[in-house]
Amino acid sequence: MKISVALCTYNGEKFLYEQIDSILNQTIKVDEIIVCDDCSSDNTLSILKKYEKVNPSIFKINQNEVNLKSNKNFEKAIGLCSGDYIFLSDQDDIWRNDKVEKTLAVFNQNPDAEGVFSNGVLINNKGEVIYKDNSLWDSFSFYESKIDKPIDLFDFLITNGNYLTGASLCIRKEVKIFCFPFMTMEDFLHDEWLASILTKKRTLFYTTEKLISYRLHDSQQLGIGDENKFSDYSNNVIRIQKTIIKTKKPKSYKDYKFLTNLYYSRYERYVKLKDQNIDSPIIFELINAVIEFYTKFDLEMKEKHPIRYFFRKRKDKMKGKRQIDAQFITPKTNR
Repeated sequence: MKISVALCTYNGEKFLYEQIDSILNQTIKVDEIIVCDDCSSDNTLSILKKYEKVNPSIFKINQNEVNLKSNKNFEKAIGLCSGDYIFLSDQDDIWRNDKVEKTLAVFNQNPDAEGVFSNGVLINNKGEVIYKDNSLWDSFSFYESKIDKPIDLFDFLITNGNYLTGASLCIRKEVKIFCFPFMTMEDFLHDEWLASILTKKRTLFYTTEKLISYRLHDSQQLGIGDENKFSDYSNNVIRIQKTIIKTKKPKSYKDYKFLTNLYYSRYERYVKLKDQNIDSPIIFELINAVIEFYTKFDLEMKEKHPIRYFFRKRKDKMKGKRQIDAQFITPKTNR
């Protein structure tokens, strides 16, 4: 068994030592660290070369001729990895020393798993834990502990948005066969692309353990804000999610309006993704999935609130709002 790390760097001198040291200090040692540097202009390369000199059999440094940006840089790094398991790594986090061990344990317990991700703690520039009562998952509104099990990770992805942080993900080498090229557009990154594929295949698993310390930079804008406000926001989102994931039945017209608006916004997002990339079967599956959800709640709204539904539809038609393109309407399939 060979373990690879796909490490992408760009002007990461400030935190790179801590990240690399944490990768090298694993209870199960990694066999290779494939670095793709995206045209750094600081001391990142000199730091990497120091590690390469001490660990020549592990480090393989690739310098991009042009700036590829995050998506394509990770695509390149993953493609160059030769391991059976490929851990994705940012340049500014810190791995818990048993991250590799705990992640491989999930693979061993779930033979069908092609990807495994974990939770994490949030740290600041100094490496200090912040938002002690909240985790990395909380920052992406993935309140796993408060959601009824089992969780349909695909349904949750297309309704609530991405909850998978690439920095916490490990994939089997076989994923490389079907994950390239990465589909990209603004606000659609490699981790959401991989999540879309693996959750659709039902091969994405997770551990609730906090295996990374995810660093929030001064310049980062995750919208977490004050911890008390964060907690209030969390409670509001959880209430909404219970409706979305079908543990709470929608009743009012307001509930149905919220749900149909949500699924239509997802539909528009995936259509935009299709328009900006080469056609891919997974994109059409994403589109068809959200249409299925949209249609379900649209029909329920028509049945339970017929008068308000009629006037809403008439208004939408006049303004050209919430119109599903006929090319995407297909017979219902089992997901």
